Amino acid sequence: MVSSLSQMATGNKHGMLRKLAVNTGSNLAQLLVGMVVTFVMAPIYLQMMGHHDYGLREMVMALVGYMGMLDLGMRPTVSRFAALYNASRDRRQLLVVYASSLVFMVLVGVVLAVFFWVWALSFPQILVPEEGNDSARYALFLLIVGAQLLFAFPKFVAESYLEGLQRYYLKNLINIASTIAIAVISYICITPENGLILLVSLVAISVVVKLVIFTVILWRPALGVIYPSLRYFSPAQLREMLAFGLKSFIQGASQKVETASDRLVIGTLLGPASVPVYTISSTLVSYVGNLTMTLTHVFMPLFSDLNARGETDRIREIYQVASKFVVGLVVPMSVGIAVVGAPFIHIWMNGVFDPVTVNSILVLLVIYIAVPKLNPFASRYLTAINRHGIFARVAPPAALLNLALSVWLVTEVGVIGAALGSVFPVFIVTPVFLRASCRSLGIPVSRYLRRCLLPSLLPVIPMAALVLWMRHQGLMDTYGGIIMAVVAAGVVYLVLFWGLSLDAAEKRFFMDRLRKTGR
Repeated sequence: MVSSLSQMATGNKHGMLRKLAVNTGSNLAQLLVGMVVTFVMAPIYLQMMGHHDYGLREMVMALVGYMGMLDLGMRPTVSRFAALYNASRDRRQLLVVYASSLVFMVLVGVVLAVFFWVWALSFPQILVPEEGNDSARYALFLLIVGAQLLFAFPKFVAESYLEGLQRYYLKNLINIASTIAIAVISYICITPENGLILLVSLVAISVVVKLVIFTVILWRPALGVIYPSLRYFSPAQLREMLAFGLKSFIQGASQKVETASDRLVIGTLLGPASVPVYTISSTLVSYVGNLTMTLTHVFMPLFSDLNARGETDRIREIYQVASKFVVGLVVPMSVGIAVVGAPFIHIWMNGVFDPVTVNSILVLLVIYIAVPKLNPFASRYLTAINRHGIFARVAPPAALLNLALSVWLVTEVGVIGAALGSVFPVFIVTPVFLRASCRSLGIPVSRYLRRCLLPSLLPVIPMAALVLWMRHQGLMDTYGGIIMAVVAAGVVYLVLFWGLSLDAAEKRFFMDRLRKTGR
């Protein structure tokens, strides 16, 4: 690992390490703000909206996620092409990519908006609970969702451009401000009567505001004066981007089927009121995936930039050292949520859910989320070097298997079946993606496992034993007890990780970074 750290330290002279730190730090800040807001607001939303409206909103947002696949993989494609042409200082192509992708995404937004508006005006009554008759409220809900989508897809282009230019901190500051504003206004104004409409309206307004702000930011000279203009629209460029994005689209579509289908399956087969117990549990587990995405997001344009410069050795070294530390966070976080999650949700939601059901869902979803994250950079790296076709070949069958198992198991065992159906496919696809990424990097799989995975497994075993003992002793019946357990587990893991998993060069590297940060 000495060469890995040397490569990263050398990159710091050119601003690479600083840029990674700033972008990743802002991503983490956005994630933490989202976690705090969810912790405060989720019980309020559930209480004010009721189980039906809360579950209904989750189902409609899952449907929106499905329909968002109509972007045909354009979002990661825009980020990749922006990074590529920014590395070669080709401003004209940056403008061509911006205009071409924007035209396409505007059309997608119009199509989806029209769909929801027709639904709102034609048959909103299918959303009304059996005991209700307020179809006008649900029609208004659908109209606002349509308006949100009209502006959301153009916003995705500007947002992806900021990512491609490695200016994550700019978009993250705006997203953080938006998240806090929505939470504050909701907290002050929400009532059982207006909850559903208020929340969807605030989100729609925030989308429009962010579209305007992101567009203005890109127009600044510091970012190259990137602006939308139809004279730069290129059908040829759009075709090239769609051809590249098709593989990302298939991968993304498969992920949507896996992640969004459970809410739709549960809501359709068991009713919207059965959805919250699953989504609340899923929200807690999703932070493992969100943390991984947050930490790895900035590396895709970085890998693309380095690949365009032919710096293959640096990619290989960064991939391994970064994987070791991301996995070093994923493993203890996953184990912690599996053990601490059920007592936390029992307190958080005032005991409204069956603890056995919650615990079963949590453990299964932790396995489903965490196992693929043991190779956290596979998608970022293979997409950056245009070798992500493996995802297009493997992910769709796995997603369909996930969906089929979930439908069958929900009918057999209820809500838990949705989580159970998600687990089996990950043990099929994860080894395939690991082998593909290691082959492209030019390293043996055994070397990856030894250097990137094993260092996290050694210290997590004593940590898990400690947390299980504390739960068995009934020490997690209050927030204070849970905080004590998390802190104790974290200290044990960090001490053991530092002592058992880091070599001398890695320790010196981190001590040097800390000293420089403190100056």
